[in-house]
Amino acid sequence: MKIPNSDTIAAISTPPGYGGVAMIRVSGSSSWKICRSLITHNKEVKPRQVIHTWIVDEKGKIDEVNVIFYKAPVSYTGEDMVEITCHGGPVVSRLILELVLSKGAKLAERGEFTKRAFLNGKLDLTRVEAINQIIRASSEKAVRIASRNLSGKLHSTIAGIRDRLLKLLAGMEVSFDYPDDAYTNEELLLNSLNGIVADLAAILQNAKSRIAVSKGIKLVIVGKPNVGKSSLLNALVGEELAIVTDIPGTTRDLITVPLNIEGVGFLLVDTAGIRASSEKIESIGIERAIRAAEEADLILFTLDATIAVDDDDLRILELIKHKRYLVVVNKIDTTDVVDRQKITEVLGKDAQIVTVSALEGSGLEVLKRKIARSVKDVVESSNEDGVFTERQYETLLRCQAHLNSAKKNILQPGFLDAASQDIREALKEIDYLVGANFSSELLDVIFSEFCVGK
Repeated sequence: MKIPNSDTIAAISTPPGYGGVAMIRVSGSSSWKICRSLITHNKEVKPRQVIHTWIVDEKGKIDEVNVIFYKAPVSYTGEDMVEITCHGGPVVSRLILELVLSKGAKLAERGEFTKRAFLNGKLDLTRVEAINQIIRASSEKAVRIASRNLSGKLHSTIAGIRDRLLKLLAGMEVSFDYPDDAYTNEELLLNSLNGIVADLAAILQNAKSRIAVSKGIKLVIVGKPNVGKSSLLNALVGEELAIVTDIPGTTRDLITVPLNIEGVGFLLVDTAGIRASSEKIESIGIERAIRAAEEADLILFTLDATIAVDDDDLRILELIKHKRYLVVVNKIDTTDVVDRQKITEVLGKDAQIVTVSALEGSGLEVLKRKIARSVKDVVESSNEDGVFTERQYETLLRCQAHLNSAKKNILQPGFLDAASQDIREALKEIDYLVGANFSSELLDVIFSEFCVGK
């Protein structure tokens, strides 16, 4: 599916700020005409060759640049495309972009270059999502997970399943059209479907681990007000990101920051203090804290070493006891009156308890090691190939459900037509997964997460 009469778009593709180089990307039928009018080079230009030249305007030279022209369809977007590499300053890159826009290009929207690559058949949606995951990766592990799908691993596996389903469906429909000449063996159909369902199960296996690692493992700090949750976040991150005061209830909303421990990416979340409260705004913060704990991959339940375990603490212990957690006794630099027996009565004798002083930094390295060990199985189980976004996971679950329904219908006399309809629905889900079947709303959601210039 090609984009009809598309505008020529342009954007700065490198991050804002100062650096060695910056890149301005231009794509569309007028891209070379526009860029050619801005450079001093006047010799013949061959596609995919680097041109060393100058960008000029009516006042004279602006910057010494390298320019590469890509002729459609051999380009990232599948269209004529130009990449201008200039010196990496925000002013000079902006000047060049404004020149390109003044010649008739329009400013690209978020992810519009990649969207055009998809619409022009250069990428399927699994590769599109892999590109965004690589850009947003919180760790080397996340990059390596996404790179497998960028290389086409998931697409290739899904394409094989799709071919098998099509052949299966074709055989079934022959029996509908020519019932006297064709013979359908329900046992063979069932065996084929069982094999496909098993392959889908392998793709879905440990999907939650891959999703968590690719997005960043959600590490949530919970506890009563004023136990030092914000101080702990600041100490783990190494920056003063959360406000710290002696006033209980200072944190009302979730604070989320990226954190890397032993090469694993985390999303560290500071929450409002959990306690019985009738104050409306605080109660909203407490509800959000509880919801964050329920969604956490690992909870850091923080206690104040100077205060005995009370009913609020016990309620939080009940909240986390079926989750993956570490108990963190903070403010150990002063005194320690926390009764470990009360904790183990709720959590069991194997309760993981770590003592730290977020203020002085003691115990933090031990805590980090325990955090890494606590999610070691999640990281290791993410090594297998398969889906790594929620969209992919949910789509293939629906596909699997349709195929399981087909298996049941095959066993019912006279329900072969219903089974074939189940397989058609499963094929629709596969097409939705790779983007052969899509809606504008789906593309809006996926590409809204991209940066401008990609």
